Amino acid sequence: MPLKKEIPTNKGMRNSSIELLRIISMVMIVGCHFATHSGFTYNSHTLSIPRFWLSFIEMGGKVGVDVFILISGYFLITNKRLFNLKRLLKFWGQVFFYSAGIYCVFSAIGVIKFSPLAFVQSLLPVTFSTWWFAAIYFVLYLIHPFINILLHKLDKSTYQKMLILLFVIWSIIPTFTTSKFQGNVLLWFVFLYCLAGYIRLFGLNPKGNVKKYVILFVVFTLIRYATCIGLILLGTKVSAVAGHSLYFYDQQSVFTLLCAVTLFMIFEKITIPNNKIINLIASASFGVYLMHDNKHIRSFIWQTIFKGKDYQNSLMLILYSLLAVLIIYLVGTIIDLIRQKAIERPFMFVVNKFSNSWKKPFKTLYKWFIDIVF
Repeated sequence: MPLKKEIPTNKGMRNSSIELLRIISMVMIVGCHFATHSGFTYNSHTLSIPRFWLSFIEMGGKVGVDVFILISGYFLITNKRLFNLKRLLKFWGQVFFYSAGIYCVFSAIGVIKFSPLAFVQSLLPVTFSTWWFAAIYFVLYLIHPFINILLHKLDKSTYQKMLILLFVIWSIIPTFTTSKFQGNVLLWFVFLYCLAGYIRLFGLNPKGNVKKYVILFVVFTLIRYATCIGLILLGTKVSAVAGHSLYFYDQQSVFTLLCAVTLFMIFEKITIPNNKIINLIASASFGVYLMHDNKHIRSFIWQTIFKGKDYQNSLMLILYSLLAVLIIYLVGTIIDLIRQKAIERPFMFVVNKFSNSWKKPFKTLYKWFIDIVF
């Protein structure tokens, strides 16, 4: 099965166009969190520009999440290693730093009340899903080498049939019937991973170009936004609809998927010369997420520091939200870049130095387990 030509021209070089998309996706996610966690309250009869603006920026949240998984699948599909202890420890170390660090700092300054149970949970952030995305992504990363083995054995036609089946089961049916149809977020991430793998291995559409994907993205975005506005308007007449204006914003919605895929394809098609600034900022994007969406800090940021709710009936909300998102992204980026140099670099130095010695007990335990069970 021939692979598409590698995008990075040098081994280890980041693809700056995809890295820029990573930044944009995280900005959209932060914007969505401003809208959802600031405590805005509107009754079903409120029709105002601020409310419509919040509905607009909230659109980007699930699209950004889907794009992040597409990016991961696009690059990880070529991975042939079954187990990469160094990358797992690097990921876990980053998640642990923000989970334990935020909890300890906020407990010390009195923002949250110390609890032994909560403290233990902060030390095991993946196990206790301190961040739902980080926990599910960790599982996806663990199983992705086995997914790769399966996907690489599929011919193009069989691969297409599988994607169509999963698309119908976990997107079409949930969108138009309200039933999850035995789906969950992990399975959805697996589908997105497989879809991104197909794009990398075969390409999505030979006739597609940047202009076409930009047009499609704009069209799908307008349709998705129109469904929200339509449901808001309908909710003023039908009370049963009032609380469901964001229904088509759901992560598995056909419209969310179409927006995510077309946005991804725009940046997959364009070529940005290797840009160190873009790559540096993008390297901190996951840290921005971990910093600002921790459950102990979330309400403190949006409701105590920024107090966006104070502007919910003012046109100033538009400018204020943009400023808040920019500040959060900037502060989060600075914090994570400092973490990379001060914490991650020495941590990974130790990991790299002793990784070979660590592998021996794992291999011994694995062999013992295999001998006992199988």
